[in-house]
Amino acid sequence: MFNEQLWYAENVIHEYFGAPDYTGKSVFEIGCAEGGGLHFFAERGARCYGLEYSPGRYQNSLEMNDTQKVTFLLGDFLNPEMYKDKIPDSFDYIILRDVIEHLQDKRFALQTIYDLLAKGGKLFLSFPPKYSPFAGHQQVMLNKLGRLPYLHLLPTPIYKLYLILLSQPAKSIEGLISVKNLRISLCKMEKLLREIGFLTEKKDYFLVRPCYEKRFGWKRMKNPFSGIPLVREVTTMGALYVVCK
Repeated sequence: MFNEQLWYAENVIHEYFGAPDYTGKSVFEIGCAEGGGLHFFAERGARCYGLEYSPGRYQNSLEMNDTQKVTFLLGDFLNPEMYKDKIPDSFDYIILRDVIEHLQDKRFALQTIYDLLAKGGKLFLSFPPKYSPFAGHQQVMLNKLGRLPYLHLLPTPIYKLYLILLSQPAKSIEGLISVKNLRISLCKMEKLLREIGFLTEKKDYFLVRPCYEKRFGWKRMKNPFSGIPLVREVTTMGALYVVCK
């Protein structure tokens, strides 16, 4: 995972930010996991901070990185009291990669990010839209019958019963139901970004997500149906944005 995060930062996030140099810049990744992405920016002169919710992945980040270059914190982004005194007041770049779909209060999260950005600062945001084939993260299931596309669109009681019949562990079922209930559509996300005051610098809808290049060797492909609102909601596997303060 560290290597995949490092690759993604260099080949996707860096490309979207479009910065020629990160020397002296500040970067904050929310949900940094093993910290591979921050390692890329730190090696290029940025002052980096990473916040991770999972204790296990936080410990991994400490073991995988030179902590003199990156400051890692354990905490819940929706509870600023856990980290606000340990990070700078503002950042040039913030990364929220495939995290927003797990957060209960998306408006609070995005408003907090807006407040943390320096004037002209940029947020990289990616997520699988609510109605996309695998927005329920069901692809992580071991049972192949659990990896069917659009399975998460079943009514919750039926979906839960199906997961039980597939012998999914209780903790796994809890996580999958949580993701199902917290998903957000492209339309609602973009409306929320506008309401908070973000300006969209770049956005792309992908049929084949960029991360699949590293994971499966598949070339990234933008969604050819992105111009049709309802169709793009159900065919976009991943949405990527750079929005500015």
